[in-house]
Amino acid sequence: MSKFSKYLLMVLALSAASLASGSQDHRAASTAAFQLAAVRNSQGEAAAACAALAQSLEHYRSALANEPGVPEAAASGIYDDSDGMAMVRAKFGCKQS
Repeated sequence: MSKFSKYLLMVLALSAASLASGSQDHRAASTAAFQLAAVRNSQGEAAAACAALAQSLEHYRSALANEPGVPEAAASGIYDDSDGMAMVRAKFGCKQS
């Protein structure tokens, strides 16, 4: 892994971890965690990519919970049986342990 790749992973991980108070911050943290998942996936680190993907989903759920007019947060998880999550898991190589 190049020095730039290591630096990019560190920046994305710190961005995802540091954002998390309001709805917009949760959306930004979700985006940063998803980007981290994509980089981890491109580096062949499936387990780390899936962990970042799960973190992205949690932040996204938190953003929805803070949105006005949203009656309840989504109940899906990275390992639910939906077709959409199955496609995402396949793209990132996530396997339920």
